[in-house]
Amino acid sequence: VIEFDPANPDIDAVVANIPEDIAAYRVDYQAYYDRCKHDNSPAVRDPNAVVYLMPGVGMFTFAKDKATARISGEFYVNAINVMRGASTVSTYVGLPEQEAFDIEYWLLEEAKLARMPKPKSLAGQIALVTGGAGGIGKATAVRLLREGACVVLADIDETALAAANDELAGAFGKDFVRPVIVNVTKEEAVIAGFAHAVVEFGGLDILVSNAGLASSAPIEETTLELWNKNMDILSTGYFLVSREAFRLFRAQKIGGNVVFVASKNGLAASPNASAYCTAKAAEIHLARCLALEGAGEQIRVNVVNPDAVLRGSKIWAGEWLEQRASTYKTDKDGLEEMYRERSLLKRSVFPEDIAEAIYFFASDASAKSTGNIINVDAGNAQSFTR
Repeated sequence: VIEFDPANPDIDAVVANIPEDIAAYRVDYQAYYDRCKHDNSPAVRDPNAVVYLMPGVGMFTFAKDKATARISGEFYVNAINVMRGASTVSTYVGLPEQEAFDIEYWLLEEAKLARMPKPKSLAGQIALVTGGAGGIGKATAVRLLREGACVVLADIDETALAAANDELAGAFGKDFVRPVIVNVTKEEAVIAGFAHAVVEFGGLDILVSNAGLASSAPIEETTLELWNKNMDILSTGYFLVSREAFRLFRAQKIGGNVVFVASKNGLAASPNASAYCTAKAAEIHLARCLALEGAGEQIRVNVVNPDAVLRGSKIWAGEWLEQRASTYKTDKDGLEEMYRERSLLKRSVFPEDIAEAIYFFASDASAKSTGNIINVDAGNAQSFTR
């Protein structure tokens, strides 16, 4: 039970006392185990509380994932109903301590737990993906969900977001996916989006900053409006979501992961795309700065640079596709072939390829990497980092 007086709320005091209260709970649980254990009892399990009751506020449940936490809450609500029902006719009495222990540490239950598969690599991790309804964003969400993460899809396109959420919730379960409308250029919207993620899943471990657009125009035809739009989304937007993620990571004190989806154009210049290339270069340098700021607290920041991801990517719809095709004097099919042929490996790049690199940076496979860049462009000598 979290000590809290709703008539005289003092949130700062609650936050200050929680670490000590949780530590005391763990000590009590260990004492309970020591009092009740048998010679052949399984080893003590997780001593942390699952259910937290806060007077005047409600109930919080914490477990290995959203589904288990939800089910724990449902069980506890049923327990409340049993207590209430018993109290209407008499006095509710719980099981004797030893009997409760014998149920909790039943050997057959332990045998069942021992046969459960090992947790997936991102089990218990919470990720927020901006641009989550687009080609790279949705492919990234799928990759993280496959590894057991809970994912918040953040996007400005309400229709696409609803469709992506329905698709992924159907494939992975409603407990693991949440949508949130976020305009990454608006400070208040970003703050609200992160707050939504924390309420839904309890915190944040991974930020994939992917929201984007693409533009193409010769410099003399690049309007101030077009320049500012690129900077707002690709530079300011990345700053705003990173700042909010850093605030959460530092409050949680368990590290964190930030992955920027930048572009080959952040390293290699491209004709008729000065606004886009400059904004993407700003993203990369922002990531370098943040890698320096976060390292001491185990906050890792890395960059994935795609190139020519035509299939499934929303930025290739409409004017951008037409403009790039015009720049290289070809059509969509010819543009894809041109990009493939200009690459060193002569291969097309797909959203799933970008998602694989993002997963690498988001997982413990890259636990000793920060400030790094992976180019997923089928090979482009101009964008070699060294």
